[in-house]
Amino acid sequence: MTLDGFDAIANAWSPIMRSYGYRTSLQAVFCHSRPQVTFKRVPSPHAPLPPASGRGRCELADLLVVIDHTDPSTSVKDRRAVLIQAKLLHSGSIKPARKEWIQHELLAWRPGFDFVDSCYTKKTRDLDASPVVGNPANTAEYGGIDLRVTPPVWNQWLTSQVAPCFTSQADFGPFLAGMVVGRLQYGREAIDGGVDDWSLTVDELLRVTGANPIVQRASKVLRGTSHVVGFIIDTAPHTPWWRGELRSTGGV
Repeated sequence: MTLDGFDAIANAWSPIMRSYGYRTSLQAVFCHSRPQVTFKRVPSPHAPLPPASGRGRCELADLLVVIDHTDPSTSVKDRRAVLIQAKLLHSGSIKPARKEWIQHELLAWRPGFDFVDSCYTKKTRDLDASPVVGNPANTAEYGGIDLRVTPPVWNQWLTSQVAPCFTSQADFGPFLAGMVVGRLQYGREAIDGGVDDWSLTVDELLRVTGANPIVQRASKVLRGTSHVVGFIIDTAPHTPWWRGELRSTGGV
């Protein structure tokens, strides 16, 4: 997705954005396997056996998506970001089990976590802690991918702490478009250069993780990708955040 998927999205969006005189920055970071984090396990009646105990370790997510727009009249940057864990659908649903449940604990309960690698600022991250920027419930999503159909389908699901563990389905394309216009439940607000743990983590993933290669033997293929969509020079202000309808609430 980060290698060519966002190239295709940028190419498709540019004529649309250009027609309105907008410019948007679309950035993605491939986080699969790196960075790793540790956190205190979260007991849950829905967790598969054995019961949670001690500290868990897993990747932070598979993908970070960040969409920025700077209003040319005020120079104020609007940023939306989201962590995505991508999973192939099994019988039409996402079913985290064993080690995959540890990942779900991290993304659904958002306990304080620490990066394993020393290249990140050494501090415990609490993405729900004050000062809170954006809605913590929109921090992370699961991307359910169905390869059994043509073309393949990618749906987004918000995480949930109660069964069936995932809710509020949205197709991936409209989800990204919702991030651009600021729809409710479509990504979480963040601040470029912000001091809150969420904004700091987004910045570090863009700056540190994004600058690393996916594999060492292909050092020029980086984890991060960035695209400017629309005009190089803005000619119109950004459409105000639309606080319209919420996503559907069905579970999976």
